[in-house]
Amino acid sequence: METREWKIVGPWAAFVFYLAIALEVVVMITPFTVYFYSIYAPVLNWLDSNPLTAWLTAFFLPHISYTGNPILTALAYLGPILFALGLVIFFVCAYQVYSAKLLKRGVVSGGLYAWIRHPQYLGLGIAGLGLLLYWPRFIILVLYLSMLFVYYLLARNEEGRMERKFGDAYRNYKSQISMFLPGEPGGKVFAWLTGWSKRRGWALASAYLLVLAAGVGLAFGVRSYSRAQVPTAEQSGVVAVSMSGLPRSGVQDLLRASLESAPVKELAAKYHNRPGHALVAYIAPQDYMMAHLIVDLGEHEAHHGKGEEEGVLKHLGEMYALKPLRQLRDGAASSEKRIIFTEALTGNGAYVSSRRALDADVLRYPLFIADLKGTEVAMAMEVPRRNAWGNIPVPAF
Repeated sequence: METREWKIVGPWAAFVFYLAIALEVVVMITPFTVYFYSIYAPVLNWLDSNPLTAWLTAFFLPHISYTGNPILTALAYLGPILFALGLVIFFVCAYQVYSAKLLKRGVVSGGLYAWIRHPQYLGLGIAGLGLLLYWPRFIILVLYLSMLFVYYLLARNEEGRMERKFGDAYRNYKSQISMFLPGEPGGKVFAWLTGWSKRRGWALASAYLLVLAAGVGLAFGVRSYSRAQVPTAEQSGVVAVSMSGLPRSGVQDLLRASLESAPVKELAAKYHNRPGHALVAYIAPQDYMMAHLIVDLGEHEAHHGKGEEEGVLKHLGEMYALKPLRQLRDGAASSEKRIIFTEALTGNGAYVSSRRALDADVLRYPLFIADLKGTEVAMAMEVPRRNAWGNIPVPAF
């Protein structure tokens, strides 16, 4: 590919690839789901099969749980905001550049270009951060940090061409304007970290590895903090997880009531009769629209009816506006709950203890569900051992 073509296609190629992976939850409701998972699901399953890489498919922020924690709630709402802001910045700056080319105005130095040299890359970076907060898998984090370094290399390549094309006009502009952020804090940190090396390639590679290690380490810290905010309870090797911000006492009451009911006892005896075999029971409002992430409810809906199908665009709009999060928040007070019982296994099918049931390298497969009215079990039934999209790794909380 010609350098000029790569300059145009490169940023979009990196971002579109990241977009496709980070918007996995959106792709799920489109006609492209089958094609997407024919490629992506084997990658996730392969990562899960190895204890050294299984953590990459896990989530480091709550995605199917509402905790009520102000920090975690703010991060959830910040995702869509940053995504929209980043795209606005990119398209406004793209208009400046291509209108200047069309009208032969020379170097673009107005608007955001008066503050930084690459606001388009900054816009895509901000949009990518928004997607990371919206769909926070560890593998998305690794791809996001890698994408930022790709943008740096593309920007350096672009600047070399601009100097050759515009000469002193661009060199003067470059000497006065920062690269990505005013004051170039990233450049200063990079110089501080890699001042020992005279070879720029090795310095950049070292910086990349350091950023990856720091980013992943921070994400594990955030995951530990997030998990501590999710109310849970345990009884008889069953770990109950509140998806709607119920207090721990409420989680304990619902778990006890369900395990003492005859239909759940029967199903639990069938599936939960082995030592060291933990179950995870997810407690959510019955109308939670993202329950399909945990379990395939097709058979249940066929028996008990289903609401009118929504169009894809309407559903996308609801997800962008975080309707699932609001359903969980408002559903805490609802008397109609659904408990989805899953078994916790490692990627190679080994049992885990209840202490490890929500760890990053553990998967959860649905077994049966129970619908409750208050603390009374109205219905219990077995479900397929998969979620609505197969056996792709889903959030633990």
